[in-house]
Amino acid sequence: MADSSSIIETKTLDHFYPSIQSKEPNVRLDCFSKLEDYLSDENNSIECEDLAGFINGLLKWVESSNYRISYNGLRIVEQLLERLDSYEFESYLENVSLVTLDRFGDGKDQIREAASHLLLKLMKAFTPQRIWDFIQPVSFENKQFRIREEIQRLLVQTLNKFGASTIQLNKLVPLICKLVSDSNGNVRQQAIDTLVEIYRHVGEKVRGDIAKRDIPEAKLKQLYDKFDDVVASGRMIAKTSDTTDDYALVIP
Repeated sequence: MADSSSIIETKTLDHFYPSIQSKEPNVRLDCFSKLEDYLSDENNSIECEDLAGFINGLLKWVESSNYRISYNGLRIVEQLLERLDSYEFESYLENVSLVTLDRFGDGKDQIREAASHLLLKLMKAFTPQRIWDFIQPVSFENKQFRIREEIQRLLVQTLNKFGASTIQLNKLVPLICKLVSDSNGNVRQQAIDTLVEIYRHVGEKVRGDIAKRDIPEAKLKQLYDKFDDVVASGRMIAKTSDTTDDYALVIP
């Protein structure tokens, strides 16, 4: 009973507010486990006099160069998302999405995976398109190669989790086609893999679209061969003759 007394006595999130706002790494790290335990109990109140300040403080954690603090911040924001009503989280959605996206540039796999997991949770709580509207303008042409690579991985996860009809793929394909010729080899390979995955979900409309993009002939042939391999392997989700409106082509 003694171990849990501090949690039982804590009535609101205000108890943790000073630690959330602290810039001292040890204070933040010590606060994490206590706050995680507190939020995991649905009987504990999530009232807070300054919820905006609380969430902004957590986003400072997410932005931290200390990977443990950054990871802990992502975890706690995810817990808050699960506890708060969507209307309570609404006004923080864009800022949370953009700060989380920025962690795709982190050198540690653990941080990038946690950021991806949080963005998918945001998509589930709101809609995939809502989140993509925030992150798309600052991701595919980002100066950091890891962000250009990871945003494509996130797109593949979005397709597999929510389906092709939940996002406007016609706006994203031209951006991915540019990445086929990216200066970074990992980004180029991921662009190929992502276009193949889009083809798997959408079908022949993708083949017709990318033919009109500025893709080197050798790369285009490589893509077509991979499309054919997907069809031959029976891994297609869409019919190869699919004519749905899930992917309305907009050719500039």
